[in-house]
Amino acid sequence: MRIRIQHETHYAHPFAASYAIQHLLVTPVSAPFQTVVEWSIETPGFAGAAQFLDGFGNVAHLVNQTRPEENFAVRVNGLVDTVDGDGIVGRLTNDPVPWIYLRPSELTRASGAIIALARNAAGSQGSIISRMHALMGALGEVMAFETSHTDSDTSAAQAFELGHGVCQDFTHVMIAAARAIDIPARYVTGYLLMEEGGTTDANHAWAEIWDNEIGWIGFDAANRICPTDKYVRLASGFDAPSAAPIRGIRRGAGPDELTVSVGVHAESVQ
Repeated sequence: MRIRIQHETHYAHPFAASYAIQHLLVTPVSAPFQTVVEWSIETPGFAGAAQFLDGFGNVAHLVNQTRPEENFAVRVNGLVDTVDGDGIVGRLTNDPVPWIYLRPSELTRASGAIIALARNAAGSQGSIISRMHALMGALGEVMAFETSHTDSDTSAAQAFELGHGVCQDFTHVMIAAARAIDIPARYVTGYLLMEEGGTTDANHAWAEIWDNEIGWIGFDAANRICPTDKYVRLASGFDAPSAAPIRGIRRGAGPDELTVSVGVHAESVQ
């Protein structure tokens, strides 16, 4: 499948900033399940940006903006060919050792209730794939997908106690549960093509679970499926903040007004 991505993040600062630094994780890599056909990033200062691989193996850009305008945007436009690999990612070039993903973060620390869910649903016997499918199914029985009840600071424990959340929350709970039974799990950001395509105000997120025989396998707990050819993988990390497509700091400006638009559409292959 060929998928067109148009991702724009617009910043409005009520006061002028003396400088800003943007850390961008908006560059996907080609792998057996996806091929990047074309990809471009536009934002003030990007021509002089430093490009490097971060500690998670992601392609990162660090953009310095001296006296940025009160209004500016980060625009991403790309085309990716995908294949359905049943969620199997395998072993990616520049991946760190999987065992670092046993370490919990504040957002993925398992509560007693999450630990109980992991032990009861996934157990300790059987293949990683069957155990994680069981965990994903059990999670879908006790949490509902609902917006407006959680935010970027909501932890896995809080979302699980509430019993609802968005893709970030489902992913954090899935990761917390897997790590609680000593299975490495990481947070993945990317894009999802909906049935008719369209525009949303956020990118998508899902978990990847480590299997010693197969490598990394994706599990989208919010949709209760493994990623298909409708998914484009972008970056990974311990949790949502460490894999955030765009984050940054600035000096000398007031509060941000931030708007995000993500367009994902299928295109025909010529």
